Amino acid sequence: MRTILAFTLASTLMAGCGGSSDSSDQGTNGSGTGSGSDSSQGGNDNDSTSPTGEATVLEGTWKKQCGPVAGQEHSDIVTLTFTGNTFTSDIENYIDAGCNVPYAEAPNPTASGTFILGEDVMLSSGVTATELDSHITQFDGAPFDIDEYNVIYIQGDILYTGEGEADSPQQRPTTLDYNRPFDRVN
Repeated sequence: MRTILAFTLASTLMAGCGGSSDSSDQGTNGSGTGSGSDSSQGGNDNDSTSPTGEATVLEGTWKKQCGPVAGQEHSDIVTLTFTGNTFTSDIENYIDAGCNVPYAEAPNPTASGTFILGEDVMLSSGVTATELDSHITQFDGAPFDIDEYNVIYIQGDILYTGEGEADSPQQRPTTLDYNRPFDRVN
């Protein structure tokens, strides 16, 4: 179960963003120096973390379309919702590649918690992404206590997250998952 949870959170979050963005960012606060991002992220460019409770560039709902789960024999659809400095995730598991037949043996996990957008970081590809530190406090309605460290990059209405899992800042991904990005729903 921890493998599914860790993969889910790492692949989903996670998630500000060094990419270009458009006016749909709703004037939200960015993080870090704003390298590679446009001015629609707001005026808090000297603050290295996202303010508690204020909207960030992640504000809203993001959806990862149906696709295979790395290292597993099933597919999923992942939905992330960010409000202020909190998030929720909802994963729908399926046994088929078209996400038509639910995977009865694997529950559809939900999680929630808080997150902080950190510094802008240069990835191995030369892309400037943003650190995302998340703290999961609920998993399937039960109290939970796990920290995840990732990077995110937003380009227009597409959210890319780092490849791999990270339980410490030193293990934070240095590459992005371009195969299964998240699309902004609202």
